[in-house]
Amino acid sequence: MTFDKINLNFKTLSMVMITIAIVMLLFENNQNPQVKMNNNVYKILTHNQWNDSKKNGYIITELDLKDGFIHLSTASQLSGTLHYYFNEFDSLILLQFKSNDIADNLVYENPIHETVRKGKFPHYYSKLNIDKISNFWEIKRGSFSLPEEVILDQ
Repeated sequence: MTFDKINLNFKTLSMVMITIAIVMLLFENNQNPQVKMNNNVYKILTHNQWNDSKKNGYIITELDLKDGFIHLSTASQLSGTLHYYFNEFDSLILLQFKSNDIADNLVYENPIHETVRKGKFPHYYSKLNIDKISNFWEIKRGSFSLPEEVILDQ
């Protein structure tokens, strides 16, 4: 084997390795881009759902079971979620999760049901244990006054 062939093989190998490294960086940075942008995500539960969750040790609703993932909201999506899905309730439980604590199974996706709502919504694809809750509140109708720290999370 001549020096030119070895040099050419080294150059080819270097180019392939650089390309692979770039692809890996791009892939890594696009896995959960929203997790870095939204520090917290939220789950709204009825009191019955909350009581069931405390008994079970994890959070699940009929809609979550039907759709195959846990529906969550960002702080800026909460008012829409309350309006469209919880309009008939006077009191609810609002759970907060730190995105980094659940990032491995958190995916931001378009809504799976046709709605007027736009944007990417946080969906959690695993069992969501209640020990992952970072904070929770009971919220009451009055346009569902959200806690100030949640409003400021937007």
